[in-house]
Amino acid sequence: MKYIQLLLLMSLVISGVCATPGVTKSDSIRSKEISIMTYNIKMLPRGANSFIHHFPLKRARLIPDKVIAEGTDVVVFQEAFDGVADRILRKKLKSAYPYNMGFQNRKLVSYKRAGGVLMFSKYPLTEIESIKYSQCKGIDCAGHKGSMLVEVAHPAGRFQLLGTHMQAGGTKEIKESQYAEAGELLRRHEQAGVPQFAAGDFNTKKADPVLYDTLVRALHAEDGAITGDLQFTSDHSLNDMEEYKPDKRNVIDYVFYIGNGVKPVSARRYVCRFMQPWDAKHKDLSDHFAMVLRMEL
Repeated sequence: MKYIQLLLLMSLVISGVCATPGVTKSDSIRSKEISIMTYNIKMLPRGANSFIHHFPLKRARLIPDKVIAEGTDVVVFQEAFDGVADRILRKKLKSAYPYNMGFQNRKLVSYKRAGGVLMFSKYPLTEIESIKYSQCKGIDCAGHKGSMLVEVAHPAGRFQLLGTHMQAGGTKEIKESQYAEAGELLRRHEQAGVPQFAAGDFNTKKADPVLYDTLVRALHAEDGAITGDLQFTSDHSLNDMEEYKPDKRNVIDYVFYIGNGVKPVSARRYVCRFMQPWDAKHKDLSDHFAMVLRMEL
């Protein structure tokens, strides 16, 4: 019995854990479901490796298999700043996700549009508009953070998807400015009967009622409860790429919904922890966990 339990534990460590594993569905049901993953993958430039030891190339070779196994329709990555790691991701994801967006306008180690945000999709993508946030602070300014809005030609019907990575830290005024600009981008292109989603690392704690409520109102968005045992996307008590701080556990990564007159039949959100040993001390493949939304329209 102990041997079987050990094998099960090893399987979880190698493959990763999702709080609500995907359920096999018929093609007819899947065609009505829209599924979106957001995942901050911490692919900072390799030049930073000497002091943060995050080894982006090692992890870039392992992450695609986990993402493909989860099988969402669209994946939105943040912190994809290393060019070689980006090429590895694109090559390994190509068979399952032939459409991608966000590689354009690359300049040195940062991106002019929606810095570090990459999207991969099973279905055709069309870029609508991208913006760079007008206010920022510190290293975030070098990353050209912003929002990228695309249209996805999904079998359930076309929808719009905004991908973003917002200011880490900074003042309340900077955060509110970025919330407003992302919301304005969504509203510039809203259409009756065309749902919109906003996915990314918003660097806003769900436990902060003031900023979180301000964010949701600015986007005109809906959120929802997280199912399963994993309840945080940034969890210093579990993630081995973070300093152990049992009280530092937050939700800061979201997939929001803006219906524009379309009410979902069902929706569930859950957190995925992707793991595979990549050195002697680490198995978590990023310092964030992924957030997944599966919605039937």
